[in-house]
Amino acid sequence: MGFTVEGDYFEACSCAVSCPCVFLGPATEDACDLFCAWRVERGEKDGVDLAGLNAALAVHTPKQMTDGNWRVALYLDDRASSEQREALGAIFSGQAGGHLANLVPLIAEVAGVEAVPIEFESSNGKGSVRVGSVLTVRAEQSVGMDGEKPSVITNPPFGAVAQPVRQGRSTEVRYDGAWSFSTQERNAFFTEFAYSG
Repeated sequence: MGFTVEGDYFEACSCAVSCPCVFLGPATEDACDLFCAWRVERGEKDGVDLAGLNAALAVHTPKQMTDGNWRVALYLDDRASSEQREALGAIFSGQAGGHLANLVPLIAEVAGVEAVPIEFESSNGKGSVRVGSVLTVRAEQSVGMDGEKPSVITNPPFGAVAQPVRQGRSTEVRYDGAWSFSTQERNAFFTEFAYSG
């Protein structure tokens, strides 16, 4: 038994556009505050259906993300049953294996795992996530030089997803959970994700 999940993903962070962390460079600020969100369109773990559920992760890292010493807080959809919540937690913490397991050695502190209402919207080049009262992220895709399609980064050496990401820019990032942070007009990425393990 294992898992497969697919759906929509987007993230926003404190780096200027475009985030150098995905190219193994130092963050543009003294640290990187990163907020990731997933909407599972289809998938399951050990026979437990996860379609329609959401997850989000808040991450605080040093300037050089690959140095480790990450502080993270994981948020799971409060609509999930206990079995679904356990499955979501295992997948999106990296504990179940797969792509996200590569990030586990970088984590020094898990500040919390909470079940909260998570609203995830993504359409027409815009995305938003609201995680209970602790996190609000809104972002828009950037348009490339053709004036129509988004700029795309394919196969960077580092990231929470292996799929190509569309470049974006945040319009609002506000977090008041395990720590407090806010910004706007900074880096954002959009994509569709697929994990298995």
